[in-house]
Amino acid sequence: MEPGEAIQANYRQASFATWLCIGGNVVLGVAKLIGGIVGTSEALVADGAESLSDSLASLVVVGGLRTARKPPDDKHRYGHGKAEFVAAQAIGAVLLLAGILIGYRGISEIFWPTEGSFPRKFTIWFVLATIVGKEAMFRYKIRIGRRLKSESLIADAWHHRSDAITSIPALIGIGAALLLGPSWRIFDPLAAVVIGLIICGMGVYTFMRTASVLLDEAADAETLAAIRRAALSVPGVKDTEKLLTRRSGLETHMELHVEVDPAMSVRDAHAVAQKVEQTIRREVPGATHVTVHIEPYYPDDH
Repeated sequence: MEPGEAIQANYRQASFATWLCIGGNVVLGVAKLIGGIVGTSEALVADGAESLSDSLASLVVVGGLRTARKPPDDKHRYGHGKAEFVAAQAIGAVLLLAGILIGYRGISEIFWPTEGSFPRKFTIWFVLATIVGKEAMFRYKIRIGRRLKSESLIADAWHHRSDAITSIPALIGIGAALLLGPSWRIFDPLAAVVIGLIICGMGVYTFMRTASVLLDEAADAETLAAIRRAALSVPGVKDTEKLLTRRSGLETHMELHVEVDPAMSVRDAHAVAQKVEQTIRREVPGATHVTVHIEPYYPDDH
């Protein structure tokens, strides 16, 4: 499979994983929202709202992936890969906003409680189902995101984990209120406030993580080693020196300086540079826009 085809296949796989989890999020979110309203549980309503925000975030991921897979054009000569990181930033913003709104609603319910509000027993089963379902979604999506090195997919996976984590305070809050009785109903809205704080923390983490990548963060050490290893395997390459990389969506752009015999002709040196580029693109997953610069090799300089 050609490098370009492999990149497109990776984008299709990331989109499929995202759409699959969107369906699960919608089902869980609507079920918890209805269950929370009918069962008068503020914690379950907050948890349902968080699941629906997951769906919104996943739609942002789909949009980012669709834009990122577009080919280069006159205005974007290096392609549109960074749209994926912009999508991840948007997820961070969605998480932060959802956390603030959920926390505010919980605080309002603590100080100005709704008349007759107390969680019913069946609401706790919604929470247990959420913890199992969202943890499964997290493990599925984080595995694909890490393999594809997709920041938006990884960010969306952590959104699922945040939903599983935030369901734990909901479980404790609802359980404590049911166990101790109506006079302790404060545990239910208090759990909603804790959920809001956790979601805000996840939003800040996601935003900060992707900010580094948008500032042209270098590829990981494993990828750097693979690039040098591929270059040194080409006949005529004596050594490598400067290596600059930056990530763009599921792609890695790079500039590499390779050293050859100073007596080598320009024609032969150019052929070596082409071979190095082809080898890197073939052997390093996601390697695109490979620029190879030829330098003379002097043993005394090493």
